Amino acid sequence: MTDRRPGPASTSVLPAHADAPPPGQRPEARAHEPERLEVQRTERRDLILRAAERCFTSFGFHRTTMQLVAKEAGMSQGNLYRYFPSKNAIVEGLVERDRDEARRRFDSVDPGAPFWDQFRKLGEDYFIGDAQCKAALCIEIWAEATRNPEIDAINRPIEQEIVARLVALLERAQVRGEIAADIDCAAAAQMIIVITSGLYVRSALRRDGDGTEQLERALEAVYGLLSGAPALRLSRSEASGGHCGPERPASTQEPSS
Repeated sequence: MTDRRPGPASTSVLPAHADAPPPGQRPEARAHEPERLEVQRTERRDLILRAAERCFTSFGFHRTTMQLVAKEAGMSQGNLYRYFPSKNAIVEGLVERDRDEARRRFDSVDPGAPFWDQFRKLGEDYFIGDAQCKAALCIEIWAEATRNPEIDAINRPIEQEIVARLVALLERAQVRGEIAADIDCAAAAQMIIVITSGLYVRSALRRDGDGTEQLERALEAVYGLLSGAPALRLSRSEASGGHCGPERPASTQEPSS
């Protein structure tokens, strides 16, 4: 007679086919599921950051609520909190996004190309086009950083990293004789940050152009700073009573050291 006594009870609460892919899904597709979910999460975070950027620039930092960001992003407030637990976390996400963008721009600098060509390209990337929206957002974050130590701690490292990148760029140009040999590159990088910060403020407050003229003036000032060549000086006719305005350098060729 066959023994029909039951064997040991199974400890599994899952059906035998639990590890099999869902009907219609190929095993190789399931292997890529974590990557797909990560891409989806990144896209959702980017959507939220763009919505928050629009809210901050339109309503200001304090008037922008998590509820307002969620509405702008087209999702529920509860879903928003799955990605960003607070408004400060959103600011951190925006700053990190800008840091990644700055890294890409500096990494794209061709070390074999003339310094002034590369420096101008960096300026145009930052200050021409959608610079006004970026500038308005920066002012909101900077203003909040003066009152909120957490926001200041989030924002400060990106400036330090950009300064370090500028110093490396200037030192390379100095070795090649493209800027004056006696320039303090660290101090010059700090001064460039001061000039560009002023450009951002002006871009946000004066929306009567695309920023080209202001960028040209800033480039002239930096050229004078780094080369010792005359910059932003009156011509002889202007100094004697003619039209007052800056005399732009004829070109930004490599200065002699």
